[in-house]
Amino acid sequence: VISGFHLGTIGAYLASPLVLDFMSGLDGGPADVPGWRGMFYVYGLAGLIWLIPWSIVAKDAPTANALTVEEDCEETFVNNMIEDDASLVLNECEIIDADGSVATTSRIEEMKSLLQSAPWEDFVKSPGVWGMTLAHAAKNFELYNLLAWTPTFFSEQYGLNVKESAAFSILPSICGMVGGLTAGSAADFILAKSLGDGGSKGDSETEKRTKVRKLFQGIALLGPAACLYLLSNLPDRIETSQILLGGAVGLQAFDSAGFGAASQEKAGERWAGLLYSLTSLPGVLVGSVSVSVTGQLLDMMADKEGHGWTTVFQLNAAICVAGALAFLLLYDSKKEFE
Repeated sequence: VISGFHLGTIGAYLASPLVLDFMSGLDGGPADVPGWRGMFYVYGLAGLIWLIPWSIVAKDAPTANALTVEEDCEETFVNNMIEDDASLVLNECEIIDADGSVATTSRIEEMKSLLQSAPWEDFVKSPGVWGMTLAHAAKNFELYNLLAWTPTFFSEQYGLNVKESAAFSILPSICGMVGGLTAGSAADFILAKSLGDGGSKGDSETEKRTKVRKLFQGIALLGPAACLYLLSNLPDRIETSQILLGGAVGLQAFDSAGFGAASQEKAGERWAGLLYSLTSLPGVLVGSVSVSVTGQLLDMMADKEGHGWTTVFQLNAAICVAGALAFLLLYDSKKEFE
């Protein structure tokens, strides 16, 4: 999944310059202006088309199938032998779930029941949940900025055109793919060895898992913070900037073994997905706002040397450090929500 996120970004960087050229003059804009409107139309349409295979293939679980109505059943009114106006009742057909059990409620009712019975107060009171949420928000602040503004940085700082800026922006996403896969495999290896050998100093299984999550989440935020701080010096060589941006995105992907895996340890099967969504919502909002904040900072400091990029990268580095401290101080892998 982590790889897919970055693979899509690479595809967008490669395709966008071509789409801009192709849609120029076809999207209602002047023929001598890149087809920005057309690019949004193309990607919006691609998202709608992508829903078709998704709706056909996607399932809640590997064995999940659509609900089926009980065989040879016809809904009719039957007499319940009570002599009043309510003596006729509807004989409803039973709904059979994928595992052969009778589904007594609809999916919508099941979802409502799940949300109503969720331990919302316990979520809010949990230091571990706050650690996950703040780390997620810090990661998104940095990542959304890099995804949105990296081509502009290359263009303004090194004078590249749109196609060249997009090409130089690909390496960080490749590093993100490699980083995510490396982190997952490495964390699994460390945990298997630690739990299999009995660990050191008599640590419990929870303590071992906590150390692994903190290690990888620390790398995922402190590593990019270091890269972005070095980048704030605005290297003269574009290759140096590209490597530092690659390091920032590649190390950021180590959170797949940090807060990315934390929900399954903090919560049982019933609440893990909801808990991840709960920590994601503030993170997505913060990430989206960060893109706008960065644009405003760049506009305010456009006349200064470096066009404000030094301030932008240092701000992102500071937020990464704050998110790392929050996770390191607040998180533990103790299961709280069954």
